Amino acid sequence: METVNLTMAKSSRRFFDSAVIPWLVLAIGIPASFLLFVFVQNSVEHLARLRFERETNNANSIIVDRLRSYTDMLYALQALFASEGSVNRLRFHRFVESLDLKHRYPGFESLNYAPYVPAKDKKRFEEAVRGDTTLDPEGYPRFAIKPPGERSEYFVIVYLEPMAGYEFAFGLDIGANPMAADPEKVAATVRLQRDSGKLIASGQPLRVKRGKETIYLAMRLAVYREGMPLDTVEQRRTAYVGSVGAGFDVEKLMRAALSEELLRYMRVKLYDVRSAVDQQDTDFSGEKRLLFDSDQLTKRSLTESMSNLAFTHVLPVEIASRIWEFEYSAQKDLVLNNTDRLLPPAVLAGGLLSTLLLFGMVYSLASSRSRAVEIANEITKDLRESEAGLAEAQQMAHLGNWALDPATGRMTCSEETWRILGLDSRLAHFAYQDFLRRVHPDDRAGVDEALRHAVEAGQDRDIEHRIQLDDGTVRWAHTIARPTRRDHRALVPGTIMDITQRKIAQEELQTSAEQLQALSRRLVDIQEFERRRFSRELHDLVGQDLTALSINLDILRTQLAGDGSEELHSRLGDSAALLESTTGAIENVMSELRPPMLDDYGLLPALQWYGTEFTNRTGIHVKIEGDERMERLLPATEIALFRITQEALNNVAKHAHAKCVEIRLERRDSQCLMAVADDGIGLDGGSISTSRRRPGLGMVTMRERTQAVGGKFEVETTPGRGTRIMVRIPV
Repeated sequence: METVNLTMAKSSRRFFDSAVIPWLVLAIGIPASFLLFVFVQNSVEHLARLRFERETNNANSIIVDRLRSYTDMLYALQALFASEGSVNRLRFHRFVESLDLKHRYPGFESLNYAPYVPAKDKKRFEEAVRGDTTLDPEGYPRFAIKPPGERSEYFVIVYLEPMAGYEFAFGLDIGANPMAADPEKVAATVRLQRDSGKLIASGQPLRVKRGKETIYLAMRLAVYREGMPLDTVEQRRTAYVGSVGAGFDVEKLMRAALSEELLRYMRVKLYDVRSAVDQQDTDFSGEKRLLFDSDQLTKRSLTESMSNLAFTHVLPVEIASRIWEFEYSAQKDLVLNNTDRLLPPAVLAGGLLSTLLLFGMVYSLASSRSRAVEIANEITKDLRESEAGLAEAQQMAHLGNWALDPATGRMTCSEETWRILGLDSRLAHFAYQDFLRRVHPDDRAGVDEALRHAVEAGQDRDIEHRIQLDDGTVRWAHTIARPTRRDHRALVPGTIMDITQRKIAQEELQTSAEQLQALSRRLVDIQEFERRRFSRELHDLVGQDLTALSINLDILRTQLAGDGSEELHSRLGDSAALLESTTGAIENVMSELRPPMLDDYGLLPALQWYGTEFTNRTGIHVKIEGDERMERLLPATEIALFRITQEALNNVAKHAHAKCVEIRLERRDSQCLMAVADDGIGLDGGSISTSRRRPGLGMVTMRERTQAVGGKFEVETTPGRGTRIMVRIPV
């Protein structure tokens, strides 16, 4: 048996000493490194593509939100014509002027209104426009519908803002627009928006020369008579009075929506694909029409012909009943960051290097025993280099290490520890008491107690303290002690870090936070002052004017009592009702700004009034409890608690999905307590802590109002079981 074991040992030694294993390591390691390189490269590219698609989705959301805000403006214009019945040219001019299209809606070139004119009303309509002096005292004596010719119906642009530079469109029959690439398609679109009632874009670009040839797109929205049924196509045609429209420059619109940072590496194309409501749409013969290319803005071209070198992401969206496609593309080398590009080669280099190192180690081990001494020397050299590197790393991190022998009181320190303590590293002896003498006198007892407790209890301790140098310079240090046992004796190794710069930064940050808190409180005070002033001005100015107007209407109704004109009396009745509604709205605004009940009757009646208003507005039941005999609080305290309640209820309405809210107001000992609790979905993460979570703006405002009157603000929440806000204010 011993012979067999000896033979096996010799055989394994010969195999190990041979050169087979090193080359086997090399044969396996190199292919494995390349496989790992391919895997990491594919993973990096996949992550880059995901990052690219996330950025395109974010950019697309911004663009689509801006486009939808533009379409909302046409609905506002439709509401103007639908609600006011007859809107003259001056009213239209002032409305559009108030929109400030140039600054608030970049890309919009003009807004217009085109009434529907049957052929039998053509002459009467032209005479009416020629004599329209509401905006221009001279009227429009040369007005005529264009292009000329007799047609069964006309859709004539008569209101147009701005007029300067667009005189060619004044009187244009958009049902026969010669400037469109396909006039028949535009006419069909006009009739489609009349019959469907939807916001419609024709998909036909208009080429208008104003300094340069620019491609415009038009959107239109039907206007119907108020109160008429609109359920069927025939009903909508009967109620149809005209349409509001807008022309916009796609290039300007996209220039305002796209950021320069995005365009530095990404190309954006916008295509008009097809109609979203007209299933018979055969526009473009099934081909997409290019509406915008970001190369128009950047004056450069992204190489997209080599698909393996570029990322592409296409996102369809419906705008104005048209299907548009946003195509985002970027070269891979622009999407990949430096880490992405370097990681696969680094992995390959690391794999090959590891393989070669392992090959060298196995080869050296298999070669001969004579290399053992040489390897030991190389290891010693590497160890010294590591120690040097450790010392350099400690110096860069301002972190030193030390070790204390409790039995002898002697300490050993690294170079960085000597530097932090301001001592010469060539000292022959360094004792624990020498270390304590470097500690600031005010912190010395605390440091000594902490280190002694670490030795006695065998527990880790860390403490922040100051170091005082010989020249009087004071540094902050963070010392950590971790007791251990080596060779059956106690030893306390530890570290010391210079945190002076961090302390300075913390003090500066604390100062900034205090200043920011003071500014926030000041902002709340200014806001309350402005609410009070604006409420008073509404009462003194607008309220008096509305009262005078009501008196005038009563006088007119009395004087015209004998007049048999039912239409005139109906107009007076409508005006009186509108005046009463306006007065009520003004009173509601004044109550929201500065509720008079708060000043006249106190906090509890004001909260009861606001709770009733909130219930009527949102359907969420509000229950308010409190002692009606409770003494009045300071005005600043009452308004702070009232505003906190307003903000809390607004948060409930927007986020909580609650059915009931309970508000309790009471005075306990020397404190006024107010609690607002709902039965909603609660907040994620349990209770809110200002040190661990970043609160929303509403929470910040409530907390600042509480602190402004010397109170304490607390929030408790349980996911699925509601949220409770507690405010404690000393009285």
